[in-house]
Amino acid sequence: MAVTTQHSGTGGAHAHRVIFIDLGRFLALVFMLYGHTVSALLAPDYQHGTWFEVWNFQRGLTSSLFLLLSGFAFSVATSRRWGAHQTFSWAVFKRIRRFALFLLLGYAIHFPVRGFSMLTTLTPEQWRSFLQVDVLQLIGATFLIIQALVLIVRSRRMFTMAVFVLSGAMLAFTHTVWAIDWWQILPGWLAAYISPARGSLFPLFPWGTYVLFGAGLGQIYVGWGAARLSRYSAFVLFLPGVVLSVVGWGLSAVENAPWGPDAWNFMPIQLAIRIGACLIILAAIARASERLTRLPHFFAAVAQETLPIYFIHLCIVYGSIWNSGLAVWYAGSLGPMATLLCVLLLLAAMAALGWSWHWLKRARPVLARWIMAGVAALLVIQLL
Repeated sequence: MAVTTQHSGTGGAHAHRVIFIDLGRFLALVFMLYGHTVSALLAPDYQHGTWFEVWNFQRGLTSSLFLLLSGFAFSVATSRRWGAHQTFSWAVFKRIRRFALFLLLGYAIHFPVRGFSMLTTLTPEQWRSFLQVDVLQLIGATFLIIQALVLIVRSRRMFTMAVFVLSGAMLAFTHTVWAIDWWQILPGWLAAYISPARGSLFPLFPWGTYVLFGAGLGQIYVGWGAARLSRYSAFVLFLPGVVLSVVGWGLSAVENAPWGPDAWNFMPIQLAIRIGACLIILAAIARASERLTRLPHFFAAVAQETLPIYFIHLCIVYGSIWNSGLAVWYAGSLGPMATLLCVLLLLAAMAALGWSWHWLKRARPVLARWIMAGVAALLVIQLL
């Protein structure tokens, strides 16, 4: 989705792909694969010490980086055909269909039973597990919100202001929203998008902040950053990243603060630190990408196939209603070398999957659609 319009920039700003965003997505993909594998398989005896605390912080940046980049890519792709996305056109319909796929796959990962007929027997705990909002539902729902803003707001400048204001409001009101028992007011499936009180891992408050903030960064990039990547990386990414990080860590060290002693769980501070760190990482990647005239096709291909890689690697690592994953057999029982071997094998397998699937979609699009339909049919048949 990170396709840009033609422009005259050089280095890391290109006509067909935003190189530093593809590199960022590839890096986040590597973080995600080894993070989930290590978390699921490494024995608890090795999960301590300074290195583990550093790794744990870095692992927390994975979802933050992915969400920021998702919003950025959405925004750049929207700007490429701004007029077509401001009315209920075929382009908008295809987008909504894709966002619905995000929601569907998100719920499929947490499907609680092995057949549709068993849904009538679910316990309250199973329903909560099924309705919990994970990262795919978050991205799908936030994209729908952003697309609605595109339809409502007529200018790109107003759109940029709207996504930044909404991201700030979503963060600022997080704890206020969490204090309300939405399950007494709204249907359970809708309440799960607002609060983590009953198991949601990525509710809109505050995680939608990342996607909206990324959309704003994408608009700034399209406006002038594509042709001035050095200045964009310095003044839009690096400096704000440093400021957010310093302010976040500084506030977390304040004694007797009004947000209490556990500053890390105070969302404005936590997200300031995480967004700041992500902006610094992206600034470094953007600067490095200026030396590239073309990103090797392998990296761009894999970076564009994060959706199937995400879904399939979760099934491999954690299992699903269709299969038993590595965590079922080896959860918390492997040493560092055995865990490293699993990480390397998973990285190789998912890279091969991403590259081959990307090639198939371009070289044999009809065959790729039939394969998708066939796999979906087999998965559904097993639930009948």
